[in-house]
Amino acid sequence: MIWKEKLRSGGLLYVILDEETIKKAKLDIFSLAENLSKWGVDFFQFRFKDICDRVACKIATELRKIIHKRKKVFLINNRVDISYLSGADGVHLGNKDLSCREARKILGKKVIVGKTVHNLRELMLFEKEKVDYISVGPIFETALKSSLVPLKDKIRQFIKRAKKPLFVIGGIDLKNVKSLLKMGIKNIVVCRGVILSKDIKSTVLKLKQCLEKVC
Repeated sequence: MIWKEKLRSGGLLYVILDEETIKKAKLDIFSLAENLSKWGVDFFQFRFKDICDRVACKIATELRKIIHKRKKVFLINNRVDISYLSGADGVHLGNKDLSCREARKILGKKVIVGKTVHNLRELMLFEKEKVDYISVGPIFETALKSSLVPLKDKIRQFIKRAKKPLFVIGGIDLKNVKSLLKMGIKNIVVCRGVILSKDIKSTVLKLKQCLEKVC
């Protein structure tokens, strides 16, 4: 599969389409997704909390259509059922969600399943599951994960031990991305650093340029 090759090659920019953050920025989620896919974002994740399932499924289905036009990857955060019903490429799971094995029972073996880890113990544990990639974070301080300790100083340990394609997440923006790439990181996940930036297009293009230089 093409996405498997992309995961192995690195240089991937992954943006979380967080419904609450997008609303705060007063942006249209569909126009945003279309533009981001056009400007070079590779992976998308739709994350939502305070909307009903019916509306979430409708939004997810439309996002999938938009993102698939440019053959980019579209995932759903946490919700295996919404991923299945919307025709998404897979799901990103947290520690309290279904296991990878359980998710694949519902979605099938060919879907993409990612997992978030917050420490090295979790990395070792979840790499035993059949996940396609692992996201490590938060790397920097972030309002969304204020209770967790930033992991920047442990990045090299994660890189050394990880056997799956690795992404980093948490407080990443144009100001700090180069420091991560110098440590050996090849893939990044961004949310507020893109959505709340003053010039989204310029931010995305510059992030992609930085990633392409190291891959």
